[in-house]
Amino acid sequence: MTYIMMGLAALVGGIIQPLTGFGAAVVLMVAASAFYDMTIAPSIVALICMAQSGVMGWMYRKHIDIKQIALPIGVYTVCSLVIINLLGRFDLHVLTALFGAFLMALAAYFLFFAKRVKMQPSLTAGLVCSAFSGCCAGAFTIGGPMMALYFVAVARDKETYVGNMQFLFMVTNLINFTMRAVRGYFRAELLPVAGVSIVCILAGLWIGTRLSRRMSGDVARQVVYIGVGVSGLVTLAQELLK
Repeated sequence: MTYIMMGLAALVGGIIQPLTGFGAAVVLMVAASAFYDMTIAPSIVALICMAQSGVMGWMYRKHIDIKQIALPIGVYTVCSLVIINLLGRFDLHVLTALFGAFLMALAAYFLFFAKRVKMQPSLTAGLVCSAFSGCCAGAFTIGGPMMALYFVAVARDKETYVGNMQFLFMVTNLINFTMRAVRGYFRAELLPVAGVSIVCILAGLWIGTRLSRRMSGDVARQVVYIGVGVSGLVTLAQELLK
């Protein structure tokens, strides 16, 4: 069952990522947190997303603007590493419940409020978004939404936005996974399920890349956000009932 659910989540995440620029980690974390605790699940997701973002980063390499992403990568990385190193001090039951609440808040924000927010590109905006995203990535391996908001504001076009997002994820997921492995949160016996998921997410990426040329991303985003909210509600309810 673990292989099936993780494979399906990876396939869906791979399809979503080219349409929205983020989302694969959210879908994967929902699946992974059902089978692993909140130290192991993010480790697996970081490895899978590293493979996906590496491929997408290569695809959009000509559109990456290093000047726009250098500072966010630095702040994001520092904040995520601090949280990863503090994970051992957290109550995993509480952390999982917080993850569920975080997903619900995330879905509500993007469904009802995101379109009303007009971010102005600035150093302060970059620092705040990068720090918040890094902390979320350290705790849940989900740092995309706030960075998406920032990169949409600063990118010249859609290709630059996608390229910047994927290069950020490629670098930060590599650092994220390495630190989690050093901390002992990733074990060799997890490689088979990670390998199957990587194959599935790359297959989803192939499908999503073609769909993105024909389909409006608005519909896909709405479906993703509703799914995120429902998943968060289920995760929170499960933890509260334990």
